[in-house]
Amino acid sequence: MKKSIAVLVMVCFFFLTGFAYSEEMDGNTTAYVMYVNDVEVGVLKSAAKGLSVYDEVIEAINEKYAGQQIYIGAEVYFKETEMYSGLFTDEYDLAENIQQVVEVKADAFAIVVDEEPVCFLKTYDEALEVLERVKSSYRSMVEQSENAMLEDIGFKENVEIIPQTVLYSSIVDIDKAFKIVTTGVAEIQEYEIKEGDTLWNIARQYDLKVSDIEAANPELNPEMIKPGQKLKLQAPKSLVTVVTREKVTYTEEIPFDTVVKNTSNLYKGEKKIEQQGQNGQKQIEVYVTRENGVEVSREKIGETVLKQPVDQIELIGTKIRPVSKTSNRNYTRPSDLTPISKNGVEMTPWFGGADKIFTRGSIAKVIHVGTGLTFYVKRRGGTNHADCEPLTAADTAVIKRIYGGSFSWDREPIIVQVNGKKMAASMNGMPHGGSTLTNNNFPGHFCIHFYGSRTHGTNKIDPDHQAAIKVAAGK
Repeated sequence: MKKSIAVLVMVCFFFLTGFAYSEEMDGNTTAYVMYVNDVEVGVLKSAAKGLSVYDEVIEAINEKYAGQQIYIGAEVYFKETEMYSGLFTDEYDLAENIQQVVEVKADAFAIVVDEEPVCFLKTYDEALEVLERVKSSYRSMVEQSENAMLEDIGFKENVEIIPQTVLYSSIVDIDKAFKIVTTGVAEIQEYEIKEGDTLWNIARQYDLKVSDIEAANPELNPEMIKPGQKLKLQAPKSLVTVVTREKVTYTEEIPFDTVVKNTSNLYKGEKKIEQQGQNGQKQIEVYVTRENGVEVSREKIGETVLKQPVDQIELIGTKIRPVSKTSNRNYTRPSDLTPISKNGVEMTPWFGGADKIFTRGSIAKVIHVGTGLTFYVKRRGGTNHADCEPLTAADTAVIKRIYGGSFSWDREPIIVQVNGKKMAASMNGMPHGGSTLTNNNFPGHFCIHFYGSRTHGTNKIDPDHQAAIKVAAGK
């Protein structure tokens, strides 16, 4: 066991007042003021008596730390003074005073962050275990990910383990050191909410931002604070930043391209998908860097195509549609304008259903669900939905009444009846494109959609039409 004890006895004349003593002095008495590590510990009749008590204290300290290598720092000296009256320090108080100022030191290992010691442990292995424990949760986070492989882990700061001789009382165990490194050494100040408090006025009172308080109290509902509730005024702050570098592998779709081709096999305005597009797939490798689990950068290092995309080929018709021999026929409006009963109305699918019932060139009776107005139409064509024309000028007038006296693109729920079949549908009332009928006062055609039908331009279902179809079906 190595011990370091410095004893210096200095005698000089010095006048002292204000110390508590336990033995009275008689008249003018020479006394000795005892100092340990420059701190006054007592006033004695005899310096030898002080050294005797001092030796007992040192012996007791050695017994307390038996088997451990310690260094006792205790520089002793005396100053002679003439006392006219007062009390001498008794042995018990002297021993207590000496114990309080004697420095007991030991060899330890400091965890040093950016040249600043933050805690001290008994052994190098203990200090290393603390740092590994700090890294472990971030290491596990990567290792538990299915598509990531840890490449490197370390600290952003300059972190070292350095041997130092320190006060024995400053040496901590592994758990305490871990807490110091991960949450800091500052005490977390708390505030008890009072009646009328808001996060804003609390933040203003302590020169904080509301976001600071919310970060320190992640479980807090800012709208539900109440008197008596306690808030942390700052979040614990780790003294180190764990930096992980991981290789992440993931797959990503390669979108297909759409190739448009003209074809004379289709009429103008018609479109057909000759080849359905298919997305490809690629594997991507990146290096991801995180600080305390938060991604701060991403570097792409490789890309492998696993499946090539397949182009979608769309055919656009260029053929001129022949003029029907009956295209200029003037129709006579049927006399039956009785509203169609809503009983038995079906949401008939367009493809393979309504398309086969309401065929090209056929005439249908239509009722507007909202007003009960009835009119007739002829289907002139259409692939994704029915392109229709009002049968007569009187039918055009009914359509305009439905829309308040003008044509409109608005969707309206209707029931279409063909050969006794009643089908839920949706219409717009705006003339566009070509026409086959004359004298119906409708310069073009309009669209009627059925369940699952699509637009011609986008080949997509129009949600507004579909919503109106459900209304027509009573859903």
